[in-house]
Parts: sequence; C-alpha cells; structure tokens
Amino acid sequence: MKTRWLMIVAGITACASTDALLEESPDVASAVPDASPPPDADSDAAVPEFDAGPCVDCEYFPEVCTPDALCSSELFDPNQPGESLDLRTQIMVIRGRSASDVWAAGALGALAHFDGSSWKRSDPGERETLRALWLRDSGEVALGVLDHVFARGLDDAGAPPSAGGWTRQVSSATLAYNPSPWVPLPLVARSLKFQSAWAAPGSESLWCATLATNAGSSSGLWRLRQTPSSTFEIGVGIAPEVCRVLPCSQMTSIHGASANELWAVGAEGSTVRITDAESDTPNVEVFNSQTWNALHGVWAASASEAWSVGVRGTIRRYTGDPEFWDVVSDVPTTENLNAVWGSSATDIWAVGDRGVVLHYDGKSWSRVKVAGLGVRRPTLSTVWLAGTGHVWVGGQGVLLSLGGNP
Repeated sequence: MKTRWLMIVAGITACASTDALLEESPDVASAVPDASPPPDADSDAAVPEFDAGPCVDCEYFPEVCTPDALCSSELFDPNQPGESLDLRTQIMVIRGRSASDVWAAGALGALAHFDGSSWKRSDPGERETLRALWLRDSGEVALGVLDHVFARGLDDAGAPPSAGGWTRQVSSATLAYNPSPWVPLPLVARSLKFQSAWAAPGSESLWCATLATNAGSSSGLWRLRQTPSSTFEIGVGIAPEVCRVLPCSQMTSIHGASANELWAVGAEGSTVRITDAESDTPNVEVFNSQTWNALHGVWAASASEAWSVGVRGTIRRYTGDPEFWDVVSDVPTTENLNAVWGSSATDIWAVGDRGVVLHYDGKSWSRVKVAGLGVRRPTLSTVWLAGTGHVWVGGQGVLLSLGGNP
C-alpha cells in the first residue's frame, strides 16, 4: 500500500522559467531503465523536423485538409507577411477565455492573439521564450523567467509598453506566507527550470510547475500572484523541505478542476494532489501513477476524473481511487506525449512527438489525422479547447485547428 503523506505547508506565491532557443521539447527523461532517452532539445533547433525514412504513417498525414483532420492556421503561412511566424518557432502554450479570445506563446518572444476570425502577432518587446499564459479578467500575463513577467492590460507601473502593449514587470519576493529563511531569487533561479503554469478563472494565484536541478534543495511547485497594488509577487507554493520527502521537486505540468484542488505531475511518474490551493497553507498528498515514466501533461475534468500523459505513449487516468491512478492500455502510439486537454470527459485530446495527436471520445483513444505537413513530423507541445470541436494544437512550426476552422 502506498504511504499517504498529507502536510500543511506555508507557501508564498511564485513562478519560474527559463530561456530557450527556437525549439525545445519536454526534457524530463523516462525512468524506465530500457527506455530510449529523449532527443537533445537543442540538437535540431535550427531546422524543422523531417522524416528521413520511409513513410510508414502516411495515412495520418494527408495532404488535403478535411473536417476530421487538424490543419494549419495562417499564423505560419509565409504568404501572410508581418503576421506569420518562422517555421522554426516552437509554440509552447495555448490558452483562451473563449473561442474568440485565444492566446498562443512560444520561443523567442512569439505571441499571438486569435479574435475568432484570424490570428495577429503581438510584440512583447523582448525575444524571450514564453511557456505560460495567465489570462486575468482585465488583462494578460506571459511568463518567461523566474523573476519577471510581461503584462498587458494591467497596471504598467509607469513602464513604457512594447508595440504590442506589454510591459516587463519585476516580480518581488514576498515573506507573507513563508516562515522559513528566504533564499535570494537569483540563486533559486539557477536551480529551477520553468515548465508550465495554471490558474482557475478569477484565481488570485498562478501555480507553476518547475524542475529543480538539485532535487533536494528546492520545491518544484511555485506561485505567482498579483497584489492589490498591481505588482507581482513570487514564492514557493509547496515548501522545499516538503519536496525533499514527497516527489514534488521535479514537476512538469499542473491543472485543476477548481481553484482549490489541483493535480501536478512530473519526473518518474510523480503525481501529487494539492488541496486548499488558494489558501496560505495548501495541502499536498502523493498518488501512485503505476509508472516510472516521466509524465509531461495533466488535465482534470472534475474532482473525480483526471488524465495524465507522458513518454512512450504513457496515459494514466484518475477515477476517484484514494491511492492509485489507472493504467490505460489501449493507447495507439508509443511516441512521447507532451500535453493533454479536454472540453469534457468525452472530448479529450493528447499531443506528442512526430506529429502525433490522439482523441478520447469517452470510450477509447484514437489517432487523429494532421493534414498538409508533407514529410514534416513536428513536435507538438500544447493543446487547448474552447469547447467541443474548438481545439487548438501548437508545436514546432505549426498551429492547428480541426478542419482548419476556428
């Protein structure tokens, strides 16, 4: 039986991040001894990915867009000068408020907004890789590195905005929720690598998943919050001393069905649930994912159902058991899966390496076609849904929608 840990910790709100080049794939290796290591994230950074061998998967990559296939958007159309992105650019995150209010962000300051009919680029003012988007009621926040954010539509604190209306704001450390001695942020930043973030609509805190290069010295779960004076504060969400005992120092993805109950996953199949997440003293407990494979994405449909995905086609499902996540055995791929999202328990999407896209209809997982890529098999990094049929998938040189429609 799994040993249950439940600890109340004092967390100060915070986030972390890191710079990247044109392309960067998830880099938490599988813990399975005989698993092949993931490719070097920077080895192919200068060129799009191509299939060097015989086409063994042509049925999933038709040339012509059809209603049941994912097709490219105009954001990577070279015939759209000034608005299109370079094919070498990796889209790292897509989030939205509705089908007509969607944001995408990625490598080297790539930022774009969809208004329901077309995508338009937005200049943040710096060429910094962005891995998270926090869509507030009054504006947007994009995260690049640990100690600052890019904000748009919020109080700019007097800083001159970029051409896209973004201002760079330094995030101060706060001691409000942290009884332990504070470590200078530059030292913390060198031991962390930002992976992803999530906040419920209207939440005062953005929870962030990070990798600690020294697993025993730092937490992998941080929080960022906006103060009443519109400044930003950062700090640990789960204390480092807790993550030295529980497996929460190397986390890759975080999501919740509500503001107060979140799931986080990471290296070696690490899976933890955070409750009372909006409070100053969140609780954390460990679950058994029944895998040592690294998990790269998690999405919660409800308090009793959640999904996680990872390397070598790993998919796990939570159905309310007090200790275990279920093994999903009918996965139609062995490629690494990097992200998962859904609109309901019967409409869930997972994306991964070599252009792999999977869909779950409430009964089984199936492979989805991706049209118009030729011999390219890009790494897909992110997926987001506004509702049934309104799916966006982003990756290396691609931004895809079902049937090519918004």
